[in-house]
Amino acid sequence: MATKALIKPELLTWTRNRAKVTLADAAKAASVSIEDIESWEAGGDAPTLSQLRYLAAKYHFPLAVFYLPEPPTDFAPLRDFRRLPEAGGGNISANLAFHIRNAYERRELALELHDDLRESVQGFPLKTKLTDDPEAIGQAVRTFLGADDEAQTRAARQGRAFDFWRRRLEEHNILVFVISGPHYGVELEEMRGFALAKDVLPVVVINGKDYSQGGKCYTLFHELTHIMLGESAISNGSAGAFNSTAEEQRIERFCDAVAAAALMPRRLVLSFPDTKAVGERKWNDEQLRSIAKAIGVSREALLLRLVTLKRATWEFYNAQRARFHDEYMQMAAEKALGEKKPVPIKQPILLMSRNGRGFTRLVLRSYYDQRITLNDVSSYLGAKVKHIPALERAAFQPAA
Repeated sequence: MATKALIKPELLTWTRNRAKVTLADAAKAASVSIEDIESWEAGGDAPTLSQLRYLAAKYHFPLAVFYLPEPPTDFAPLRDFRRLPEAGGGNISANLAFHIRNAYERRELALELHDDLRESVQGFPLKTKLTDDPEAIGQAVRTFLGADDEAQTRAARQGRAFDFWRRRLEEHNILVFVISGPHYGVELEEMRGFALAKDVLPVVVINGKDYSQGGKCYTLFHELTHIMLGESAISNGSAGAFNSTAEEQRIERFCDAVAAAALMPRRLVLSFPDTKAVGERKWNDEQLRSIAKAIGVSREALLLRLVTLKRATWEFYNAQRARFHDEYMQMAAEKALGEKKPVPIKQPILLMSRNGRGFTRLVLRSYYDQRITLNDVSSYLGAKVKHIPALERAAFQPAA
């Protein structure tokens, strides 16, 4: 008879619920009936070790988690600002649940590595509230990050806008992860980004399926604002849509306003010849594209900022918004179609995108200091040992 796994049944329930896996999907993964899963979770029976391994793989949990004395309590829920008509606004996929859990775990690992290196990590000092002036908060963010207009526009013209801002956040003890690669992907309609609002080593996670530099930058600062508000949150860019409450709309609009002020400060936007003339007017695509590319934002974000700066009308913005969305969706579909063809991506590049320089450097420094093994490095970064030298060069390469 196969050996039964000596685990507490509540761990089976906790892991399945945390992974957002249905009873039917769990049963399929373990090649048993739904009644078997229910019996295991109720304590009437227990899975075999082989069956438990199948469940662990399905739930994306290490096998050791199932042998804990009790379910962990350190995974705080994220406030959900998404409004998905097909999902009712409250459900998340198993893949997204995995990435949220993974973000918590990597943050805990980073704290442990800093502690092993005997390093104190400076807390995140920026705080805000909904009654603050978004323009002032946006400028405070730029000052904190040490960003200047010239460096921003230089990076934007080189196509490095997101890398420019990501580096600055990571240099200030903010972990930035990107969901990338073919495995465990999350659709943009479900999530563009989420934030773990912590006083030390807060986390921002960006959905890499947003192919635009400007879109990822905007999400980065939107989620950063949630951190400054002290609230972990998950967003998909649909503030005000469907059944969002007045409070949720207010929070999301505030986060958008701060993101716009941080990315597109008034002085920078009005430094371009086309924007200096006072008064509201219409804009053509060539004008919007040129300025947006120079700043590192999308045309839509720029046009909305021009409305705030009294250089365009709400009527004109609303008339263009649907067109921008349609164009973006068409380009995204074309890109997805192209990705079905085998396009080799160098693994170190993919890993750097996923883990970020801050986390990668911390893991490598722990290895240099002989606090962890090479196998630990491989495990923590999700990298094969043969890829670590190239990943090391990329991690410590100075900014262009």
